[in-house]
Amino acid sequence: MIVPMKKVSLVVLNKYSRIALEKLRDGGVLHLEAEIHGTGENLESLSRMRARVVLALGKLERNVKSKSVNASHDGSHDRESSLTLVERIISTGERIGELHEKIGAITNQINLLEPFGDFEPNDLNFLKAGRVDVCLFRDEISLAENLRDGGAMIFQLGKKGRQLNFAAIFFDGVPELAIEKAIALPKHGLNELISMKSEMIERLKDLRDKLLDFSRIRPVVERTLSEIEQDIEFESLATGMPCEGGLRWLCGFVPVDRLQNIRLLASEEGWGILVQEPNLDDQPPTLIKNRPRTRIIQPVFSFLEILPGYHEYDISSYFLVYFCIFFAMIIGDAGYGVILLLATLITRIVKNGLKNVLRLFAVLSISTVLWGTITGNWFGSRSLAGLGFFRMLTIPSLAAYPDVFPGLEIDPQQTIMLLCFLLGLSQLCLANIINFVRYFPKLKSLAQLGWMAVIGGLYFVVLKLVIEISLPRFAVYMIAGGILLVLLFGKQGDDIGFFRGMLGGFKDAFTVFQSAINGFSSIISYIRLFAVGLASFYIALSFNNLASPMLRNFTLPIGIVVIVVGHGLNLAMAALSVVVHGIRLNVLEFAGQLGMEWTGIKYSPFRMLISDKNKGVSL
Repeated sequence: MIVPMKKVSLVVLNKYSRIALEKLRDGGVLHLEAEIHGTGENLESLSRMRARVVLALGKLERNVKSKSVNASHDGSHDRESSLTLVERIISTGERIGELHEKIGAITNQINLLEPFGDFEPNDLNFLKAGRVDVCLFRDEISLAENLRDGGAMIFQLGKKGRQLNFAAIFFDGVPELAIEKAIALPKHGLNELISMKSEMIERLKDLRDKLLDFSRIRPVVERTLSEIEQDIEFESLATGMPCEGGLRWLCGFVPVDRLQNIRLLASEEGWGILVQEPNLDDQPPTLIKNRPRTRIIQPVFSFLEILPGYHEYDISSYFLVYFCIFFAMIIGDAGYGVILLLATLITRIVKNGLKNVLRLFAVLSISTVLWGTITGNWFGSRSLAGLGFFRMLTIPSLAAYPDVFPGLEIDPQQTIMLLCFLLGLSQLCLANIINFVRYFPKLKSLAQLGWMAVIGGLYFVVLKLVIEISLPRFAVYMIAGGILLVLLFGKQGDDIGFFRGMLGGFKDAFTVFQSAINGFSSIISYIRLFAVGLASFYIALSFNNLASPMLRNFTLPIGIVVIVVGHGLNLAMAALSVVVHGIRLNVLEFAGQLGMEWTGIKYSPFRMLISDKNKGVSL
């Protein structure tokens, strides 16, 4: 459920505002209504510190095993020492960057000189003092011919296509053309450059090792960043709170079950406090509290980074039930379900934590085993489906292999398609029922009954088009009557009269018809459960058929590899399909029918994340 919030306004004396903020932060229950921007030298200094720490973090590796960090404060390591560490990290990163640039430049010089062999550029300067100029060229043959015609001595050192590497010796000065085309010589010879590059690479390796050691104490830097950001938040509030007549005030939201805490704090500290109900223009944060059985779906919302708005619905329980069904139908294979369940149990034994994630996977795995059992799908194998025990547990009208049941007149695939559309009908109608309960007894609630009728009628239209079941006459009346109810009551409100609301509904007729079409596409989209599950079944069957001839004699190991790899890939693709299709049906179709936009703001109270006594970290 979404925990109800109260809007709380606090008024304190200006001279005690910092003390009040410290008390409020220690209480840790008030979610600030809006971000407050402060001013002042202290805030600017903290912002500069944060920029340096962020820069240092950007130079550290993430996937490095951290050293154990003692977070207790013993006075030997405070923020100053942490910031010194930050500067050392930045300096090391900058030196690495400078070395990269120098190595690149030296590499270019080596590439330039290699075709001409090893020599000392200073020797050429010695010759120049004797009025003998030596220049090196990498250019077309025509240039060498022009220089030779001008009196230069040409020595060919290499050739590639029409490009020639050559040296030219001039006795009467260097002509302007040669000056323009000659290679600019570095100060050092080839061997010296290679030696310098090797030395720099060694220094670069040492610096990288040093930076890697810094990466092992990344938590220290991250903690320093958290401390600074906490101080920035406090300083922003202290200097940015509205002030007038010697008073400062602050507004925010508090969960109703924690309201008494802030009332007592305000009473003890002598603050003025006003508690109100949030209005529709406010944006209270969303805090969701669910029972342990429902809480296991929370990792999915966290993975998707979605949160319902405060005035929207918590659909956790509905999401969990339908998601389990969708997961089972998409994976579709009891054997895969057993593998997932075993992997979940092993992970639970080997690794602590992730309780909700593992419980969710356990429930999803069991759901998959149950669905695969009643459809007789065990690794896509016809042989396993025909075994007496598995055959006994299979529902014939849902069987993956209907030929296991001689004389079966029902087409199982058609039955599963019908079940998919029935799931869509139930989920979409559930959304309308939830909306009806919210709006009842207002006239607007009747529009939700209209949408239920439209969805019900469209369900029969889908069955007619996809499964070719005859369309009952009442389905047309359901659609027409439902649309009429939506037009009559969809725009009704407390502040407008009935006829005015009815007029607004008919003005919105085009949008209503468009929504009805969307309802049709929503129902038909549930066929994806059948389609993806069927595709997974046939992929498993294909790998079985491919490996079957190999499961004998010397090709047995190859056959086993084909089966393991094939089914592994199929399971991975099916799991990806769950994310694409199973979640979509809940987040878009179901939530869309509810009118949800997932506009939630996470409840994040102003509180002490890192206590003063734990500031400063031992390295």
